[in-house]
Amino acid sequence: MPVHPFDPPFQFFLYRYHEYVRKSFDEMGIQPGFSDAISLIVTSMHSGTHFDLPIHMSEDLKVMGIDVTPYQRDTGFVNLPEPLHSMEKVPPLLLRAVLLDVPAYKGVDVLPERYAITPDDLEGAAATQGVSIGEGDCILIRTGYGRYFETDRDTYLNKWAGLDDEAARWVAARRPKLVGIDNLSLGVPAPFTSHRVILVEAGIYLMKSLTLETLAADRTYVSTVVVLPLKIKGGEASLIRPIAIA
Repeated sequence: MPVHPFDPPFQFFLYRYHEYVRKSFDEMGIQPGFSDAISLIVTSMHSGTHFDLPIHMSEDLKVMGIDVTPYQRDTGFVNLPEPLHSMEKVPPLLLRAVLLDVPAYKGVDVLPERYAITPDDLEGAAATQGVSIGEGDCILIRTGYGRYFETDRDTYLNKWAGLDDEAARWVAARRPKLVGIDNLSLGVPAPFTSHRVILVEAGIYLMKSLTLETLAADRTYVSTVVVLPLKIKGGEASLIRPIAIA
């Protein structure tokens, strides 16, 4: 799995094997003949498809104008003042989702490397697809780079297209509940500026590393998205497996 170079590698392994557990169970008389296998994951919460809260990022140590440093512990965030919160307070999300297929609008399969999506691109995609965005919706933005997640590690990690600063402000001005994109890190050329707009300033939930190819191929521009983040106490993010229902 490609992960951001700032993050530790995703690790998955078995630490209990059937043959060894059966031997132990037999010797201890727990349940002769019975066994189990148990796995362990070591990962950042920002590996693969994931969900970011506003507290994932800050500027001058502030999120939505609030200094978050007094609320950090080794075990996560505690007692955050509203409107800030950690993952255990995120409800199940069932939202109207609007897909903005920017490559389709531009007449290409995938946007050029390091292409910076502009507000005109987003306006054009919405108009061409005949969709409107309402307050509280989920905005899904396709760059085409999701197709490289499993096939081209270098392109996915280093060459993605994304939102420029003004495009991020265009998105935030629509007041969505949730934004999702099919790349590693929302913005281009500087990923943190768009994060600042969406997370730190606007307080909008964010999903990254989505798979949007099927929706785009089917021209499903409006759907219902279902997102069930893990309720990690004190967490700033969660691994997720969102689905879109057409």
